[in-house]
Amino acid sequence: MDEKSLLEAALFSAGGPVSEQQLKGLLSRSSTYINSLVEKLMEEYRQRGSPIEVVRLEGKYSMQLKPEYAERVMALSPGELKPPVLRTLSVIAYYQPIQQSDLVEVRGQAAYEHVALLLEKGLIQKKRAGRSYELTTTDKFCDYFGLSRGDVESIKAQIKNKAKLKKESLSRWLESKVPDMDAFDAVRKLMPVGKR
Repeated sequence: MDEKSLLEAALFSAGGPVSEQQLKGLLSRSSTYINSLVEKLMEEYRQRGSPIEVVRLEGKYSMQLKPEYAERVMALSPGELKPPVLRTLSVIAYYQPIQQSDLVEVRGQAAYEHVALLLEKGLIQKKRAGRSYELTTTDKFCDYFGLSRGDVESIKAQIKNKAKLKKESLSRWLESKVPDMDAFDAVRKLMPVGKR
């Protein structure tokens, strides 16, 4: 069996980032060899002009749709999120880390269900913070929306840039063109008075 093809199959079937260690274990080869195979695979996808790309993220490798394709086909994804859930996600993404109690105050009691669904899909994570929980987005959120991973400020900056490039509000970008005139009201309510 061709080792490059096996590596490609591993990246495809993983459905997320795969560590160099995992690939070394799969092929019983050195880091240098693994890196050279991945580089060849990356170049093949680039030369094909494929909508799929192989990327290196924080020492891991991932096969993913290029962002410009991901945005267009998101509606066909079996994991499509409904507009109210996406609006809740937009508040979490923009204001992370955000207290769940603050989120509920802005989005209403339905936010509890939205948080449960977003946790189930792995798009957010929560940790105990006093009498509430602190909510943040995950690496899967970045993968889902075609963002490169990084610290919270980096993710927020990428979201703002994507929304500006598309001349849309953050929630309209997250909703992938789902029409909703006041989708961003929840975020505006959370903004400090001087920044409105």
